[in-house]
Amino acid sequence: MTAEAQPGWEARPDGEEAQPGWGARPQPGWGARPQPGWGARPDQAVDPLGALEWPAERLGDALEALATQSGLGPRAVAAPVPAAGHLRSADALGAWIDQAAAYLGVEAEPIAARYDEIGEALLRVAPALVWLRDGGAPRFLAVLGRRGRDLAALRADRSTARVPVEAIAGRICRPIEAQVLPEIERVLARAAVRPRRRARARRALLDERLGPVIIDGIWSLRLPPGAALARQAQAARIPRRLLGLLAAHAAAYTLWILVWMTVGRSILDDHLDEGWLVAGALLLATVVPLRQLMAWLSGLVAIDSSALVKQRLLSGALALDAEEVRSEGAGRFLGRVIESEAIEGLAMGGGVAAVASAFELAAAAAVLAQGAAGAIHALLLAAWAALVLALCVRFYRRRARWTAARLAMTHDLIERLVGHRTRLAQERHGRWHHGEDEALAQYLLRSRDIDRSQIEIGALMPRGWLIAGIAGLLPPFLAGTGSAGAYAVALGGVLLASRALQGLSGGLSSLASAAIAWEQVSTLFQAAARGGPPPPPLPPDAGRSPARARGQEAAEARAVVLEAHELSFRHKGRARPAVADVSVRIAAGDRILLEGPSGGGKSTLSALLSGLRAPDVGLLLLNGLDRHMLGAAAWRRRVAAAPQFHENHVLAGTFAYNLLMGRRWPPRPDDLAEAEEICHELGLGELLGRMPGGLEQVVGETGWQLSHGERSRLYMARALLQDAEVVVLDESFAALDPETLERALRCVLRRARTLVVIAHP
Repeated sequence: MTAEAQPGWEARPDGEEAQPGWGARPQPGWGARPQPGWGARPDQAVDPLGALEWPAERLGDALEALATQSGLGPRAVAAPVPAAGHLRSADALGAWIDQAAAYLGVEAEPIAARYDEIGEALLRVAPALVWLRDGGAPRFLAVLGRRGRDLAALRADRSTARVPVEAIAGRICRPIEAQVLPEIERVLARAAVRPRRRARARRALLDERLGPVIIDGIWSLRLPPGAALARQAQAARIPRRLLGLLAAHAAAYTLWILVWMTVGRSILDDHLDEGWLVAGALLLATVVPLRQLMAWLSGLVAIDSSALVKQRLLSGALALDAEEVRSEGAGRFLGRVIESEAIEGLAMGGGVAAVASAFELAAAAAVLAQGAAGAIHALLLAAWAALVLALCVRFYRRRARWTAARLAMTHDLIERLVGHRTRLAQERHGRWHHGEDEALAQYLLRSRDIDRSQIEIGALMPRGWLIAGIAGLLPPFLAGTGSAGAYAVALGGVLLASRALQGLSGGLSSLASAAIAWEQVSTLFQAAARGGPPPPPLPPDAGRSPARARGQEAAEARAVVLEAHELSFRHKGRARPAVADVSVRIAAGDRILLEGPSGGGKSTLSALLSGLRAPDVGLLLLNGLDRHMLGAAAWRRRVAAAPQFHENHVLAGTFAYNLLMGRRWPPRPDDLAEAEEICHELGLGELLGRMPGGLEQVVGETGWQLSHGERSRLYMARALLQDAEVVVLDESFAALDPETLERALRCVLRRARTLVVIAHP
């Protein structure tokens, strides 16, 4: 395999295409030379990398095989086939892989890594698709998993072969290295570097010449966040680790009982047998690695479960529609964030503790049954455990009331903070703290109730059992039955039961708190699973009208881009619809001004057209395709909207990020250049000149503050930079002075392919 330069590749620092200066520390043997000794090990099949490559026309089969072999359980549907247009650019290919993976019921996450970290990245991302770009027809590698420093690659017949990670990394980096290796070789030859030192010198020059460039073209497969929680837990191997944790706990507890039996027998027999003491010491030594195993498994389960919960909560929050978000309020969302933390910490810790304590309780009951009081003692323990359960139920009810009071106070506090300046200007001083004393008194009352319950469950019940357990020994003691050994066994069972009850009380109270927290965040969990199966991947130009040259006259025959038929939408809780039986046809190149009184449904119609809301009734088509066929994300990419000022925000980040967040991030040089050009056209050039960092200046609440008019033009630039089929501007010009308005309008008319402007008469 020879390294060939790619003359037509665009020089960009984000790593999508090769450019001179890529990379950093290459691994030995990467790139231009084959791996020495690759395939020479007897435990590894000799299989050249070329035999493992999948052609572009079988990319859908590779996705389906990879998802099946890795246990992701894809849908039983025909594997999609990419069209020629999907292979024209990295963006089109990435979009097709994303759609195809969703069609199969999995998620393809694009992975980017630095040149000097590509080997380690490959070891972490499996199962993954790897794009091999070397100037010819696109080829792909299906990486199934990791085996040491090797990767298991999937052949077309679904068998696997082990490939050193350096060989795959070398194939990925070969086109990149080819850009600079000829020059480096000339430098080495001119410097007359000895052959035995040439490899080290080449590496040093590559390290000096090639910078930390980002390499993409890797897609890691995983279950989507909206998949069933049981499937996600199974994929993360959480049930297996939980079983291992419980088994280790049971083994450690059994060993503790055996230690007590061996040492206790010697003491009760009044004869310290050396053999029994050695056996007890060996059993104690065995407990140590079991404890370490329990700590390791507990950490793995906690980390994996926390990541799964956070991912699903974030996905659910992003899946909420605008109306749901608006009706909740910032305070309630903050309360949900607090409760989600409770689910992570309390559910896992409480669940494991409760199960382990239940096992300990059963073991303690068995020990008590062998003691002086016999089965009566075990029944007394069962009755005491039932009393603990009853107290936990009462704790659950009190905790629910306390949580409701706390969340109400949180919501009220956040709303007061958000509207603080309005309250200072509009509300009388005497009403600033109206209702706070009553809310605090109610919260204090609920807190006292829950504190009493926690003391009853966590302190009184385990200690009360010691008294009840010892009292259970009085009948046989007064009757004079039972041996000294039987009393010792009974006392040991009482102590074991006390420890088990303490763990059970804490575990059940944690589970009760987690159940209450679940009631607050369950909406987000359920929102992550919204929507049915997506359609098969569409051609890259689906939903887009044929490209028109800029400045082309509108007199040309124009196709209908966006059409609505009898759309109706009613806001939740309102009797009258905001939009009723609206039909509209928007052709390519149209400039439409939509005027009407406040509350007439203009903004609701713009949200329907841009895909921010779904109509209750009616049909909405974009170039002949409905929202279901295109998908919500693809629809919003093709119809860009700048909502009203109160629904649009400047996020805490760089000015460039706020401009290009709807286009792509991280940006390419041409993205930044176009963003700066549009800013100058909109009259934001003076603002960029004032900001020390220019486009990289941090703006928002924690950075540079923008005026009302500057924000409006930022929102317009954000919509224009999406390069959408249709641009919808809702009250975007209201905050501009006449001169700036004229300048901004000229920019928008020149840049937008099809434009809808909403304004008051």
